[in-house]
Amino acid sequence: MMLKKTVFVLLTTSFIFTAISCQRTSETSQQNITKQQIAEDAIKNWMISGTDYPHYKPIVFGDLTPRYEKSASTLNLSILIAEEEDKSDKERNAPRLDSLKNELNKQKGYLLGYIIPHKFQEKNIAGETLSQELLFFLDTALRVASALSPESFDYILNEEVFFRLDSIFVEETIPLE
Repeated sequence: MMLKKTVFVLLTTSFIFTAISCQRTSETSQQNITKQQIAEDAIKNWMISGTDYPHYKPIVFGDLTPRYEKSASTLNLSILIAEEEDKSDKERNAPRLDSLKNELNKQKGYLLGYIIPHKFQEKNIAGETLSQELLFFLDTALRVASALSPESFDYILNEEVFFRLDSIFVEETIPLE
């Protein structure tokens, strides 16, 4: 009788430890997914599901960078920071520059979304492999909103980017009337 109780206690204890360790493993694996990885997966899916790049092969992704709406105060701070950074090392006031950057971080403004540069390979009509680069604009939920070539993205970096309908309605189609 005593042996049965001991075996029961040991089995119950081992089951509890196994359940706890499995739960921690699943929680840890879910916590390790970063915004960068989510953005990269969204871009890969967008590129593969589209018809513009049928021979898409990813090369490298840049850093995911948040985009904020510029206000009068943040624009003024950005100008002051740029002016201070343009000065020579002797003329530069490091405490002032740090203070301006800290103030800019406090007043970021409304989050518009994110940007991430991406280099990839694509085959042209002749079958030649070409390397291309696009700057991807993602919304706050890390869905692809738009992609632009490097030549054109400097012009709209502080502007809101409109969604392409295929990035919003992936699984179901809603009639637009």
